[in-house]
Amino acid sequence: MCYNEKKAGEIMRKIVAFISLLLIVSFTITSVSCTQQTEVFDVEFDTELPVDLSDVTFRWGTGWLAQFYPSEGFSNAGDKMRAHYRKIEEELGCKIEFLAWEDGGRRVMEQVAAGMKTLDVIDSHATNAGIELYRAGLLAPVEDIPNINGYDDKFGPLRFRQYGIFDGKLYGLYQYNWDFPPEFACAMMFNTDMLNSFGLVLPYEYQETGRWVWKEYEDLLFRVADAAKNYGYDAHFAPHVANMPERDAIGFMLVNGCQVIEKDSNGNYIFGLDNQSGIDALTYLQRLYNEKLYVTGDVNVFIKDRNAAFLTTESYYATHFTENNESAYLPGNDFTYGFINYPQGPNGDENCVSAYVHKVRRLNWVIKYSGNELSDIGIFLDRMFDPIDDEGGWRTSLERYLFHDERDFKNYSFMLEHINYRHDLDLGENASSKMDDAFSLAITRGRSPAEAFNSIRSVVEAAIAKDVNWVFEDIVAP
Repeated sequence: MCYNEKKAGEIMRKIVAFISLLLIVSFTITSVSCTQQTEVFDVEFDTELPVDLSDVTFRWGTGWLAQFYPSEGFSNAGDKMRAHYRKIEEELGCKIEFLAWEDGGRRVMEQVAAGMKTLDVIDSHATNAGIELYRAGLLAPVEDIPNINGYDDKFGPLRFRQYGIFDGKLYGLYQYNWDFPPEFACAMMFNTDMLNSFGLVLPYEYQETGRWVWKEYEDLLFRVADAAKNYGYDAHFAPHVANMPERDAIGFMLVNGCQVIEKDSNGNYIFGLDNQSGIDALTYLQRLYNEKLYVTGDVNVFIKDRNAAFLTTESYYATHFTENNESAYLPGNDFTYGFINYPQGPNGDENCVSAYVHKVRRLNWVIKYSGNELSDIGIFLDRMFDPIDDEGGWRTSLERYLFHDERDFKNYSFMLEHINYRHDLDLGENASSKMDDAFSLAITRGRSPAEAFNSIRSVVEAAIAKDVNWVFEDIVAP
């Protein structure tokens, strides 16, 4: 028999032996399967394996420890937060340490440079730890963290987290469903009890009938002023008190169809307030001020003194308690108040909101040199940022326990979902402060709106050309 015939015979014998082996294995598997009454297709291949992080301690630093880890019994949502943390430790086997920390990145940078174990996450303002640690190359972009999707709705609207975006990448996360509601500038509150006692229509009704506009609001303030005199209020009474008129200027520009930074027809970034709509907003506020319908002052004029019908300021005065200082905030007082968007300008539409996020926004930042694996941090954060209950954390507190009318919560939520971005981190302190000063002088000192814009145009345009390289529409564009 030749070599090729021998080789072919050996191959055939091997094939027969292999087929026989397969038949034996198949029979064995079938026998076992029949005995156990389990089909292969009954196995769930996508079943998650239990996570064991029993050797891992996650360290979270914050300059607001009392908010992040509220004392037991301070609030219903606070107690749920504490229970949420303990449940995560039980589920994952990890340990969580909350540490009082500076509102900045210096201490983290020192620890990393010394080779020490540092924080996994820091809760801090964007202008402090956020931008410092980003520039030092110590932050992990959300895209680089396995096991977590930073664009998930549980972290809130992306518009609200814009100060966590550097050069088009997302770094900052917000505890959107926890105890403290998101805060923003340019919210309007009104004393419902006072307006009812004056026999005046509440702003909700203007809003519902499409009449919550500048002209109607001006007429309402005149009626408030007249009623206050009839009810014995003195000359110190303010129909509308503004905590920060320079912020109001931007808020009224936003509801008149402006954005701080816009793109022109050629795709270039331009100063979006420097136009007729911006001038009209300053002119409107200047007129209210001259008629003594709109005055500047602190929040106590409205909250503690109850000597004003309307207040424009930060949203947190309507949504927060501060431990041992509850009376300084509206939820700690015994009168009914309302919450609403600024009235719409003639060039605005129903989607324009006065609210904007400013540069002192607090976010949470992941340190990529903490000593723990990013994949483990991702598992931890994804679970950590889940809602603290089935009712949505702070949402329930606002809707059921703090706000007096369901329309307040609806207004708050709408403003949050359509929040604007001021770009003051991009523009820098010089341009931002000059803009604030110019707007405040136009409202309270009679400086012409056109002159106000002329005085800041060059410095703002230079800041835009130097540092503004994206707007929100760039991030969400398909």
